[in-house]
Amino acid sequence: MFDGRRGPACAVIAPPEPGASSAAEAEALFAEAHRRRRRRRLAAGVACLLLAGSAAAGLITARSGDGARTHHGYPGAPAPRAPGVTLPPTRVAWVDYSGQLHIGDLATGTQRVVATVDASPADPMIVAGGRLYWAGVNQDAAPVREYDIATGRIGYLARGNSVFASADGRHLYIVQTGTRLIELPADGIGAARQLALPAGWHMSGLLGNWSAAGGIVVYSSASDASSTSALAVWNPATGAVKIIGQGLDVIDAYTPPGARYSLLAWTPAGCTQHCPVGITNTSTLASLTVRSPNRHGFTYGGLFTSGAFSPDGTHLAVFLNTTNPQDPYHEPVSELAIVNTRTGALQLVRATRLGTYEDVGWARWLPGGHRLIVGAEVGSYAVDAETLSVRAFSFGPGNDINFSTTVLPVP
Repeated sequence: MFDGRRGPACAVIAPPEPGASSAAEAEALFAEAHRRRRRRRLAAGVACLLLAGSAAAGLITARSGDGARTHHGYPGAPAPRAPGVTLPPTRVAWVDYSGQLHIGDLATGTQRVVATVDASPADPMIVAGGRLYWAGVNQDAAPVREYDIATGRIGYLARGNSVFASADGRHLYIVQTGTRLIELPADGIGAARQLALPAGWHMSGLLGNWSAAGGIVVYSSASDASSTSALAVWNPATGAVKIIGQGLDVIDAYTPPGARYSLLAWTPAGCTQHCPVGITNTSTLASLTVRSPNRHGFTYGGLFTSGAFSPDGTHLAVFLNTTNPQDPYHEPVSELAIVNTRTGALQLVRATRLGTYEDVGWARWLPGGHRLIVGAEVGSYAVDAETLSVRAFSFGPGNDINFSTTVLPVP
């Protein structure tokens, strides 16, 4: 078992072979993780609604860069650094806490409601084949929904607990159980292929299911309470399973176009305090470990992901706790940090002070890889990753971006 104070389990290059486990055990693990996922989704919704009232009552209201929008900043947040951040004409989509699907333009700050949907504001939607996809939040194994970005039509696909895209963006996967998936073309049109994981392997069951070069990220079942599960990449075409490491929870994945490798960002499974962040190359298994420069560690909520690779994979956005997240007497505050994925060097962006009540933040890189938007339960910012300039960003009260925010492709 990993102990965050002693550092990560470094034997990633040659992990032992996982022991076989029954399909029933895998399904039980998946079902329990999925139940915890749904509870966390609901808790996040309730927490954010309560925080909205709290923000209205006591949080500082600061003007955004053009003076046209307001932003609920965190108490004591320093003034954004000058010069301001200019955002490109990029569209984003998100779901508010009333189930309204918004599409907004970051450059102009304009937005509109395009549909009312059964989607969670805690989950980013999946973009593939010119469509948005999401799993229903109010019912387990409900039909996966799709929103056609060009026509505005909503459609229904097979039932599933979650949905994600292949690393090359050409296929869509609908997770039906811990060991069964459906593969479809990225636009959701065409013949579906049923996939079954090899014995002893299962999907994560959490908010993140990931693709990598050559397949899908899967986990083994731990043989007993004292052992850790293995992380691997399974190739559905050949059935081959390549073990990447032991006791790792993936928080993001990056695959260069046409490449035969991916970068997986992870934290040690089961770690709750002072946890490092690691990055592993799935081809060479070379890894680097990034440790927090402060005593409160990285912001990581366990069931939510708090990491995002830049579009070229050279940087990873993460968050650092500036207060002790286990201290019930102080407000939880986190700041953005940008990690160089080649060297592990970390730069803090101190003006991005976020209220992380669920011990998690979100980051979305914009096309070009030089700018990004970040947020948490309280606070959202536009950031220039090169100059570290920051400005508060919001589409306005009642329309604000949140964890579900997804960057749409350029038309």
